[in-house]
Amino acid sequence: MSIRALIVDDEPLARQRVRLFLERHRDVEIAGECADGEEVILMAPHLAPDLLFLDVDMPRVGAFAALGALGAAQRPAVIFITAHEEFALDAFEANAVDYLVKPFSHERFDRALERARRFLAPGNEPEPEPAAPSRHRERFAVRVRGQVILIKAETIQWIGAEGNYARLYTGAESFLIRDSLQKLESQLDPNIFVRVHRSGIVNIEKVKKLVTAEDGGFSIVLQNDASVSLGPSYRDRLESFLGQKL
Repeated sequence: MSIRALIVDDEPLARQRVRLFLERHRDVEIAGECADGEEVILMAPHLAPDLLFLDVDMPRVGAFAALGALGAAQRPAVIFITAHEEFALDAFEANAVDYLVKPFSHERFDRALERARRFLAPGNEPEPEPAAPSRHRERFAVRVRGQVILIKAETIQWIGAEGNYARLYTGAESFLIRDSLQKLESQLDPNIFVRVHRSGIVNIEKVKKLVTAEDGGFSIVLQNDASVSLGPSYRDRLESFLGQKL
């Protein structure tokens, strides 16, 4: 059985990487490439792909809007490929065959393609859904000097606001990401991460001690010896989290 694949990503290098991975598989024919969801809507009916390798976050028309526009009858099987792990739940709700988080290995890519083969095989039995991803963000993909580094949420000591951005502090290193503190607060596990200031979130498991300030407030000292002020309006929240008064 031959599989016609359509590669969709707004980054040319990302499309090239998928193409190179696919060229190792003789049963896959690359039907074409698209740079955004609008092109998918226009080209998919004519190219008739069996399988989409689809980036989530694209200009003009995003992945989920494009799939909705195609409709169930014209919708191919989909493997999502993206640097944004937080879209995983939406992807599986859209009946994705698999969800790859950049950067991924040949082995991980091949496993996703094998799932697609089984999904597209005539008379296939629907295989069990992959384990549902956590509803909380577990890692961050951060670009650093031409590389993409994956940072596990559990390694983050605290997060500080920098305008419309946020900085992740992990031990002696820090990484700037294009997310607001409010957005991150809604994505992170509330049993581990707590907002302690209008410009700070701490990982409660990385807190070493609380130090009383001269004004009666507190500074939160973390394992990397960083100090984060406890905002007066956030004191009740921390006390509720700790289960005791400070």
